[in-house]
Amino acid sequence: MSPDDRRKAIVSALVPLIAERGGDVSTREIAQAAGIAEGTIFRVFPDKRSLMLAAAEEAINPADGRASFEAAIDGLSSLGEKVVVAAERVQERMHLTMSVMMATRSHLMAEHAEHGHPGTPPGKPGPPAFVVRAQSELNERLTLMFEAHRAELAVPPAVAAAALRSLIFGAGRFELGLGPSLTPTQIADLVLNGVVKRES
Repeated sequence: MSPDDRRKAIVSALVPLIAERGGDVSTREIAQAAGIAEGTIFRVFPDKRSLMLAAAEEAINPADGRASFEAAIDGLSSLGEKVVVAAERVQERMHLTMSVMMATRSHLMAEHAEHGHPGTPPGKPGPPAFVVRAQSELNERLTLMFEAHRAELAVPPAVAAAALRSLIFGAGRFELGLGPSLTPTQIADLVLNGVVKRES
């Protein structure tokens, strides 16, 4: 197994583990979940912090995210179906991401204190670069989804993507332990049809 494949295997095993157990898991427990010797972890990651940061990045923006998203909407013909699937997937990813980010927050804060985050002034809070990248890539995927249905839209695809993102992210307070207040079907209906009654 190449170092890159081993890294992916470790992180893939770690994400669900810390989502379930929290950030206090030991490297021994991580190694058991990944089916490897504990020392193997440190042949791939220099320390536990870098391992936990990799897990946070994988949670919010999985390596196979683009391919997985495209596969999920492949074969769906209507825009409505695609928006429901997109909303469902993003909601699920948000729930996982919040669990992992809360579990790794001490590592994220320590990394910021020592090195800061690119694009933010020294000493000022700001999101890690991988968070910004994840949001940019999500926006691109949603925009491309709408682009395929441009003729059906009353607004540019980028505006439709922004509306969808806003509804998904505003639909629930996952950090407070609350689930979504709008279902994926409701989100899709609101994005595509609004809240005003239409005359038959």
